[in-house]
Amino acid sequence: MVLDGATIFHVNVNCSNLDRSLRFYGDGLGLTPSSHTTPAGVQPGDAFGLAAAQWDAWIMTGDNGFAGGAIDLLEWRIPTPTGAPPVHLYEAGWQRVGLLVPDVDAARAAATAHGGTAWSDVFDTGGETALRLCFVTDPDGVAVELIHGGIGPRLAFVGITCRDISRSLAFYESLGFTKLLDVDASRETGDHLNIDGPVEMQEILVGAPGRGSVSILLAEFRTPKTIAAAPRDANELGAWRVAMLVPNLDAAIVELAALGIECLSPPAEMAMGPGLPTLRFVCFRGPDHEVLELIESPSPSGDLADK
Repeated sequence: MVLDGATIFHVNVNCSNLDRSLRFYGDGLGLTPSSHTTPAGVQPGDAFGLAAAQWDAWIMTGDNGFAGGAIDLLEWRIPTPTGAPPVHLYEAGWQRVGLLVPDVDAARAAATAHGGTAWSDVFDTGGETALRLCFVTDPDGVAVELIHGGIGPRLAFVGITCRDISRSLAFYESLGFTKLLDVDASRETGDHLNIDGPVEMQEILVGAPGRGSVSILLAEFRTPKTIAAAPRDANELGAWRVAMLVPNLDAAIVELAALGIECLSPPAEMAMGPGLPTLRFVCFRGPDHEVLELIESPSPSGDLADK
C-alpha cells in the first residue's frame, strides 16, 4: 500500500485575517486553537512552489483533539495572501470543509454571528443516508458544511469537486484510500449550495489508508457541470492542501514515483515555530490540481499535540 498507515492530519485553510478567522472557527464553531505555528524567520518555500515562506497559523482541533483531524488556519506573511476561495461549489479542486456539530441550528446562528454567511436554512437531505445540515461560509468565503451529529465540533471531511469522479476515485484508491459511501446527491433546487436551478451530482466518500476520523469527499457535478480550474498558489485564500501523517516519508516518495506522481520538490524540512518540532514533508498534486501533503510523523517527544 502506497501510503500504508497514513491518516489525515489537517486541512490547510488560508485566511486574510487570522484573528478574525479565529473568532469564526473558535468562538463561533467551537474549535480549539491547540498549536500556534509561527516561524520566526523566512524559510525557502520550494516545497510549496514559492520562492520564500513565512506564516502565522493556529492548528484548530475539535472535541477529539489531535486524535481527530484539524484545521490549519494560516495567514501568509511572505508572500502575502492573494486571490479568493472558489466562487462556485462546482469549480474543480478543494472546495469545502465538513464539520460535525452537536446542534446544527445553534452552530448556524453562531457562525453568522461571528463573521460567517449562511447559504440556506437548516434542511434534511432525506433518503437512506438522511442528514440534517446547512452550508455557511467563513469570513473569507470558504464553504463550510455543518452537519448535525450530536457530537463535536470536529472535522469530518474535506470536500473536493472533481471533473471526472471515476478518475479521482482511481487516483485515491491507488494511494490506499477505501471507498466508504457512494450516493446520488441530486436535488430539484440547488439553493442550499448557493446554486440557481436543479443540481445533479454524485458524491463518494473515501477513507485514508490508516482510516482515522476524517475522510475525503469526492463530488462531481453533472448539472451544472463541473468547471475546470487552474492550479492554485500556496498563498491563495481558501483550502489549499490536505496533510497526511506517514511513518516513513522516503518509502512513501518511492511508492509515489512508481505511480508516476511527482512531488513539488524534494523532501523539505521547515521550522514550525518556538518549541515546536521541525517537520519533514513533501507536497504533490491530484487529478484536479488539489495539493496533498505527506508529513513524516514527528517523534512523540516533539509531537505538535504536546504543544
